[in-house]
Amino acid sequence: MIFQIIYAVTFIFLLIYLFYLHLFYKGLRKRDVKFSNEKPFVSVVVAARNEEQNIARLLTVLVNQTYPSDKFDIIIANDGSTDSTESIVNKFATKWTKIKLLNVTGREDVISPKKNALSQAIELAGGEIILSTDADCLVGKYWIESMVANFNENEMVIGYSRTKLADWNKTSFIKKFEHFDFLAMLFAAAGAISSGKYFSCSGQNIAYKKQAFNDVGGFAKIKHLISGDDVNLMQLFRKSGKKVRFAFTDHSYAYTKPIESIGKFMSQRSRWTSNMKWQILLNPEFFIYLLSVFFITFLPIVILFNYWQLGIGLLLLRMIFELIFLKYGYEVFGEDKKKLMFYPVWFIVQPFYIIAVALMGGLNMFSWKK
Repeated sequence: MIFQIIYAVTFIFLLIYLFYLHLFYKGLRKRDVKFSNEKPFVSVVVAARNEEQNIARLLTVLVNQTYPSDKFDIIIANDGSTDSTESIVNKFATKWTKIKLLNVTGREDVISPKKNALSQAIELAGGEIILSTDADCLVGKYWIESMVANFNENEMVIGYSRTKLADWNKTSFIKKFEHFDFLAMLFAAAGAISSGKYFSCSGQNIAYKKQAFNDVGGFAKIKHLISGDDVNLMQLFRKSGKKVRFAFTDHSYAYTKPIESIGKFMSQRSRWTSNMKWQILLNPEFFIYLLSVFFITFLPIVILFNYWQLGIGLLLLRMIFELIFLKYGYEVFGEDKKKLMFYPVWFIVQPFYIIAVALMGGLNMFSWKK
C-alpha cells in the first residue's frame, strides 16, 4: 500500500515537472527580442556590506558605461560596513559626482538588512528605472544600455547572471556544482518568464520602474522575510498585474564570484529555499512546481528498492528531458556545452543536496552573508 502511494505521487509530480520543463523550453525558444530606444534616467542601486575587495572593481565598470553619462547615477548603500568600503566609495565619489554614498540606518532593527538598505537607496534615487546588482558582481560596459532597452511596456526586467570561473578544468567540485546548478535555475527562470510564468529571478541582475515599485508598496509586504528582495518582489509585481520580461542579450549579463566553501554554498541555498514555503501565498503555482522538483529528485530512487526497472525508467525519462532542456539553454546563453559533461555528477548529488537544503531552509538553519 505504501509503495502504491509512492508510485502515484511520483507519477503525478513527474508529469507536473515534465510539463513545466517543456513550458520552459518553449519559453526559451520564443524569447522576446523587441527593444526600446528610449533613454530614461536610471539609478543604479547597490547594497554593500564589507565589500572592500569588490566595490572598486564594480564602480570602475559602472562609471564607464556606454549609457549617456547624464542619464544615470549610482547609489551605494553602505550597510554598516566595518572595513574600508565606505572610504573606497568616497574616493570614487570625489572624482565622479554621479556616485552617491548612502550610509544605511536601522540595520539592527530589521529582519532583512538588505531590503532595508535597498529601500533607503531607492527612496533617495531619482531614476525612473532602478537597476540593481550585488556588490560582488561584475557587469559589462553595455549593461545599463542593454537592460533598459528591454523595458518597452514592461515594468520589471530580469537579467541573466552566473558565477565567473577562470578555468573549468582547475575548478573545485563545489564551484563546478554551484555553477552548473545556478545555470539550471536561471535557464528555468528565463523560460518561465518568457512563458508568462513569473516564478524566479536573481537580485544579481534586476531592474524595475520606481513607480511600479512604489505601487506594490516596495518591500513592505515582504519585509518580515530575511531574503527574497528579488523573487518575492517579483511575486508582488505579478500579483499586481505588472509585466515582467527576461533580458536575453549577452551585453546584459552579470557575473559573480563563486562561493569558496561547501558550508557557505549550503547556507546560501538554504536561505533561498526558505522562500519556498511563502510561495504558497505569493504564487501557489510556483510552489507546486517546486514541490515537483523536490519529489522527483528522490522518489524514483526510493522506487528502485522495490521495482528497480520502473525506478531506472523514471530516472532515464527525467534525464532525457533535462538534458534536452539544458543543452538548449547552453545554446541560448552561449555557454560552453562541454560543461554538460558535469550533468551526471550533478544528477547523482542533487537528491541529497535538495533534501538537505529543503530541511535547512524550512528550519531557517542558515546565516546571512557577513
